[in-house]
Amino acid sequence: MVHQEKRVYQAQRNERESIRQKLALGSFYDDEPVIYTSCSKNGPSSRLQSGVNLQVCFVNDSSSDKDSDAEDSRTETSLDTPLSPVSKQSSSLSDRDTAEEDSDPLDDCGGFWRVQRRLQEEARVALALARPMARMQVEVERQIQLHRRSPVADLLPHLPHISEGLMKRNLRQGDMRDMSLGQLQVITNDLHSQIQSLNEELVQLLLMRDELHVEQDAMLVDIEDLTRHAHSHQRHQAEKAMSK
Repeated sequence: MVHQEKRVYQAQRNERESIRQKLALGSFYDDEPVIYTSCSKNGPSSRLQSGVNLQVCFVNDSSSDKDSDAEDSRTETSLDTPLSPVSKQSSSLSDRDTAEEDSDPLDDCGGFWRVQRRLQEEARVALALARPMARMQVEVERQIQLHRRSPVADLLPHLPHISEGLMKRNLRQGDMRDMSLGQLQVITNDLHSQIQSLNEELVQLLLMRDELHVEQDAMLVDIEDLTRHAHSHQRHQAEKAMSK
């Protein structure tokens, strides 16, 4: 029973990896037309674009003043932060897609192929932005962790180098030899507190990872359903063209 479950799990994992590789290479969309019947205004590229703007704004500590006037709030649609070429491409794609949605109905044959090309471009942009955004988020969290003040700094104000060593998790043997038993006990308690905090953070991250895996599986299933729907739609269009 255990071996059978392992084989099923490995097969599902291989299938997910195959779909991800096809998406990354673009062959999944190039070989088979895809249509998204419920196109939302906030596509993957626009959501990732807003996430990149927020991350860059946070790293550079920049801020934008917002007026209370309703007309100004409608015109302010993006932060005044320089973006990478990929991000600029994503923004231009979103503007162009909005114009296409207003002018081309989905039922039109030409609109179908335009929607297909738009989805292909959005998927490629989303895949290109995923890795830089993840690295940026990790770097931001690492900087926050490095600049976090240790509680020992308040308990041992006359030993600033000890607090700095604790933040870097690196204490010299000579420093500990010169400290009293009470000071060592304070440092021990602080280390135990940090261990407990890191364990709780690890549990939360593992739970988040499991939720993201479930969400990823659901998205892959949606991609398969949309691909089947695109196949049937293409066959229907071909039959209509032949009947005419």
